[in-house]
Amino acid sequence: MPTRLSDVLDEEKARAAQAQAAADVKEPIQEERVQTAYRSQELEWRRTHREVLQTFAGEWVVLEGEAITAHGSDPVQVVAAARAKGIKVPYLFYVEAMGGDTVMMM
Repeated sequence: MPTRLSDVLDEEKARAAQAQAAADVKEPIQEERVQTAYRSQELEWRRTHREVLQTFAGEWVVLEGEAITAHGSDPVQVVAAARAKGIKVPYLFYVEAMGGDTVMMM
């Protein structure tokens, strides 16, 4: 057990350094969890609403949550329209017509 003031301060610094090191190790794990959940709502909507997306074949689409906020043939204009509606980072993808009732989203 420390008896001098300098020993106590050194021990406190060591504990603080350990706590910071532990926090640094946890940070990437938490960040990874956030990244895996990023846009999961939009990805799920795309997966379950292919029939709705067929109407947008040959167009660029911005999806925010479960709402199509902008679409069209020019991706620059589609993103500009989404941003005009207050969307800071639009989730943009292209719906390619594959023929018949099939679409492919890129």
